[in-house]
Amino acid sequence: LLSILIFLPIVAALLILVLPPAHQQRFKYISLGVSLIQFILSVFIYTRFNNTSAGINKEEQFQLIEKLPWIRLDLGSIGKLEIDYFLGIDGLSMPFLMLSALVMFVATLASWEIKTNLKAYFSLFLLLNTAVMGVFCALDFFLFYIFYELMLLPLYFLIGMWGGARREYAAIKFFLYTLFGSVFMLLVIIGLYFSVLNPATGNHTFNMILMMDPGNYIEGSVFSAIAGQSIFGISARLLAFIV
Repeated sequence: LLSILIFLPIVAALLILVLPPAHQQRFKYISLGVSLIQFILSVFIYTRFNNTSAGINKEEQFQLIEKLPWIRLDLGSIGKLEIDYFLGIDGLSMPFLMLSALVMFVATLASWEIKTNLKAYFSLFLLLNTAVMGVFCALDFFLFYIFYELMLLPLYFLIGMWGGARREYAAIKFFLYTLFGSVFMLLVIIGLYFSVLNPATGNHTFNMILMMDPGNYIEGSVFSAIAGQSIFGISARLLAFIV
């Protein structure tokens, strides 16, 4: 169900891309229909969500889990790269998922007055829609980072091409801020990856749930609570949290 919620806009974006320009007035209705379906699905998920769980530090405590092996790559002495297509929601991500679906539906209505290059606009908008939903469902940090970066790309073009009077300046400023943020976040994710082992396979992992268990951290690793590593005189864990 989560995969449908996430990737439905991509299907609609591909449909818009293959439709001839003569049907451009239909692009709005396709986007609106997809956004409405997403919102209805998110409300359905919300009404069926079990909020009795007291904590979320184990896989079985998440709901609507979708987990498939994705990338398995032998990196030699570094170890085996272990990345999963891993989705799920908890009591925090669930309301954000529904609110995002509502915002996207309202944003589609607000886009009704767009007159220029409708094919590009709604294709980028639907790509943004997919990325936003994916960010709140991903439980693998590699997958999360892909969705996060995928969210920034269409935003840059949407701001730069259909923004206000100073849209070029706003787009460049947005790009610079997100570039630095993305680089710092990537460094933290890599640090976490090399600090955590999957007890089932003995490989490093991007699994967010395994990162919640202090027992999975390698002794002496940069983000191990026991090691007390510091960067520039600041606790590595605190610095990563701030970043």
